Amino acid sequence: MPSAIPAVRRVRSNVFDRWHTRDPLGPDDVKCGCRSEKKKPSSRHGVGKRWTARYVPAFGGSPISKGFDTKARAEAWISEQMASVVRGDHVAPARAEMTVGALAEVWRAGLASRTASTRRSYESVLDTHVLPRWEGVRLVDVEHGDLATWIASLTTHRELSPSSVRHVHVVTRMILDLAVRDGRMPRNLCDGIQLPRARRASQRFLSRVDLARLVAAADYLAIQRDIAQYPRKRVAGPPIGQDDDGRNLIPDAEPSVDGLMIRTLALTGLRFGEVAGLRVECVDLDKRRLRIERSVSEVGGKLEWSDTKNHTARSVAFPRSLVEPLREQIDGRKGGELVFPSRSGEPIRNPAWSKRVFKPAVELAQLAPLTPHDLRDTYASLAIGKGASVKDVQRQLGHSSAAMTLDVYSGLFEDGLDAVADALDGE
Repeated sequence: MPSAIPAVRRVRSNVFDRWHTRDPLGPDDVKCGCRSEKKKPSSRHGVGKRWTARYVPAFGGSPISKGFDTKARAEAWISEQMASVVRGDHVAPARAEMTVGALAEVWRAGLASRTASTRRSYESVLDTHVLPRWEGVRLVDVEHGDLATWIASLTTHRELSPSSVRHVHVVTRMILDLAVRDGRMPRNLCDGIQLPRARRASQRFLSRVDLARLVAAADYLAIQRDIAQYPRKRVAGPPIGQDDDGRNLIPDAEPSVDGLMIRTLALTGLRFGEVAGLRVECVDLDKRRLRIERSVSEVGGKLEWSDTKNHTARSVAFPRSLVEPLREQIDGRKGGELVFPSRSGEPIRNPAWSKRVFKPAVELAQLAPLTPHDLRDTYASLAIGKGASVKDVQRQLGHSSAAMTLDVYSGLFEDGLDAVADALDGE
């Protein structure tokens, strides 16, 4: 089998100046004003890119050329082509003629296996940012410097947040990854691009007292909504006042489905879509386990079912305090029915539930700002505070790896180091 080195020697390459001829400039010739004043200007002077890099592949065929603004960039491109022949990852020119836009549509079709919310997020970035800049650009014309300049402009000109810029980079990188796997690019030119440092969103962890206030507020407001809908129902508790510290005095009320849902979110760490899609058959009251297999979310006004975020079913533990409330909630229902259905029997929608139930309860309990996702963070805080390991929290939350759990909740585990140190002193 012939070695790669002789093949490289058969590659013929050169870089030439399109704007000037090889003839030296005579005393009567008009100077063109370029730095290269020793050569006569050609008929193409000032038209198109000045420098052309050209080579004939070792495997034969027609010459391959590309234009550049500077000689240095042309020579760098030629060097890269020679190196790719040596490495064995040289891309045939015809393979790189495909446009970024055409490849992006192939990549878009492959998103079918993603969750509905992830798919919508990726497609939004693709249509809003990537395609307007790169749709008509051939893969062979994509350069690392152009990508880096474009990514930087998203911050300086488009004023996107660091996390949004990183999201655009992720989508672009995945598209070019497909080009590499298809043999249309030798390597991913998104690698090595300087990205803005993302600011981690502030996390909110409720104490057990705060969680109890939030649940009490949800229970009270649930009764008030029933009174508004059914005026003949009895009034739930006295009018709301405030204590000496200015905190709202929340009257006692019968436990509600709204309060139970908040407790379930905060005491299991489930994502909202996982709770909304939870079915009766997935609740094991004896073992105190919830089997999480599917998730439901609202995308474009429609409910879409999908696998869990990391496409893996898991078993989630719940505390004894939820056994009887859940038993009462699912009593008399068939296995395929939802644990927390809406009035119409469909899954509860996050935006509507947040507006109707969660935000009013947060305001009444004076815990704003707070989001439903903060209940998931609250679970992590409570579990880690009770000594749960990284692996336990990872399995419960459904993270893809323990490293991800540490990345998200590293501060909580660091707080536990003091307790470990104190425990060692006590031995």
